[in-house]
Order: sequence, then C-alpha cells, then structure tokens
Amino acid sequence: MSFQGIEIVHVVAMDRQHCIGKNNSLPWYIPEDLKHFKEITQGGVVVMGRKTLESMGRRLPKRVNWVITRDQEWQFDDVHVGYRIDDVLSKAMNDAKDSEKPNSIFIIGGGEIFKQTLDIADRLELTHVDFTVEDGEAFYPALPDRFKKVASTTHFNADAQIEFEFATYKK
Repeated sequence: MSFQGIEIVHVVAMDRQHCIGKNNSLPWYIPEDLKHFKEITQGGVVVMGRKTLESMGRRLPKRVNWVITRDQEWQFDDVHVGYRIDDVLSKAMNDAKDSEKPNSIFIIGGGEIFKQTLDIADRLELTHVDFTVEDGEAFYPALPDRFKKVASTTHFNADAQIEFEFATYKK
C-alpha cells in the first residue's frame, strides 16, 4: 500500500549486521553502489535526517532534498526542512508528483528515519555489503517478513575486495 498514492522507497547500503554508518559516514567506499544510488534517486525526491545531509556535506544535485530535524533553527541552502516525518512526507508528496520520478519518495537515512518509516515503506532498495563494521553507530532495522526479495544481482569490488548485492524487496 502506498502513502496516499506515493510509493515510499528506502535506499540504503548495510553490512551483515545492518550497520549503515560509523563516525557519521559510510564505513566503505564502493563506487558501484554510489552509482546505483544515484540512478535510483536522481530526478526524484529524497528525504533524510539532518545528520545524513551533514555527513554528505552538500545537498544532492538533481533531486528535491527534504531534511527532517528537531532543531528549529537549522537551515541549509536549497534544502526543504521539516520537523516531523508525517509533515515532511505530506509536503514532499507534492514535489514527488511533479518530479522526473513521479509518485515516489526516496528515504535515504539515517537509522532513526528508516526505523520510523519502515511501516509505510512499499519498496526497499538495499545494498547488502559482505562486510562487518566494527563499532558501527547507525543501523537499519530488521527486515519484516512482509517484504520479499523480488530481484537481486551480486557484484565484487576488486579495489576494496568487497562483495555486495543489490536487492529489491517489495511488500
């Protein structure tokens, strides 16, 4: 079921233990995953937490950027800011209808935002990284049984010596 006609999509890379971040950054560098992320989200509407945007250091180009934060004073150039997930999603829906990727909102982090939106997510675009992060700080929630893997491809990054899988899950 979509959120008022809009598909809610999680886009995330995680290790074997569902770790998605350490020291407010990705714990690996896999160019193929960054390209995959860009292909999925470019031209669309992305929603993220403040720390996720700050870890990137810039807004994502060629996307409508929404940030959820509790800090009522926080601002960032060319980024829409909201203070509650439901408010942000309601406002982002209008952007999604007019985007190059209409009728989808891409949730891109962090761990708390994923946790709070998993129940309304329709599709998960997950990169499973065959790696274990020591002392990870941000985690993706456990996958509910209602999500079934509908597509996957396995890849290997020779520079990092890491195997990873692009997987799509749907309700």
